Amino acid sequence: MPGALESTTTIDAVARCRYALLTRANALLNDADVTHDQPPAETVRGLSGLLMTSLEELKVAEQELRAQQATLAAQREGIDERTRHYRALFLHTPAPALVTDTMGTIHEANIAAGRLFRRPSDELERTPIAGLVPREDRDEFRRQLSRFSARDGVRDWRLTIHRVGDLPLIAHATVQFVPDLGPSSSGVLYWLFSTNDGPA
Repeated sequence: MPGALESTTTIDAVARCRYALLTRANALLNDADVTHDQPPAETVRGLSGLLMTSLEELKVAEQELRAQQATLAAQREGIDERTRHYRALFLHTPAPALVTDTMGTIHEANIAAGRLFRRPSDELERTPIAGLVPREDRDEFRRQLSRFSARDGVRDWRLTIHRVGDLPLIAHATVQFVPDLGPSSSGVLYWLFSTNDGPA
């Protein structure tokens, strides 16, 4: 949470500055007493007024920063909660779903996709989606993937799916490009699969 850490660091710096200012002013006045070098009353009043004004300004700044920190913490908590909410919705979507980059590397797979491909969904992540089709079909699959416009996507792409420990399965994929997502914000491909028997 970089914003909160930076805010905490700034608050601590303001608090240290306020403490140092108070300590320094107190030391100056005490040193004058010890050496009997009493400053003029006008100077003392001026120094005291400046000190109190500066301390008050620093105190107000510190309070404002602490309020901002509390607001940022609450906002981050809300964002985290929404992230968990939508992550859970994706994982438990009844239809098999994958999220890949535009080159076809899987970033996310839901539980239904794991059932479809007969693999744990977390094992599908960071693997090329081309590896999920039979070896003899992979070159054509990659050609088709590179041909269709990412921004337009594709509907009802008929694919043969290779499944571990099972016979190949004919599936239909709808692929949609989603902009501004992914590690480099270059966009991702959202895949939904169906079979002739319905969702896997």
